[in-house]
Amino acid sequence: MKVDLAKMREYAQAVFSATDQYLASLTDEDLTRPVSLAALGLGESTLGYILTSGLLGHAFSHTGEISCLKGLQGKRGHPV
Repeated sequence: MKVDLAKMREYAQAVFSATDQYLASLTDEDLTRPVSLAALGLGESTLGYILTSGLLGHAFSHTGEISCLKGLQGKRGHPV
C-alpha cells in the first residue's frame, strides 16, 4: 500500500481545522448538556466530560501505545 503523505497531511489539517472550529463554537451550556451513553451501557454523562476524559484520554492512551511500540523497536518513544 502506498500512502500519499502530502494528501494525508492535507486531510489531517482539514480535520484539525474542523475540530478547532467545533470546539470554539461550544458554549458553557453545550458542555454541561447531558448525553446518553446507554447504547454503550454507560448511562449518562455530559458533553464536557466526554470531550475531556473520553477523547483526550483516548488520545493519551494511543500515544502511550505508540511510544511503547517504538521503544520495543529500539527507537525513541515519546519525545519529551
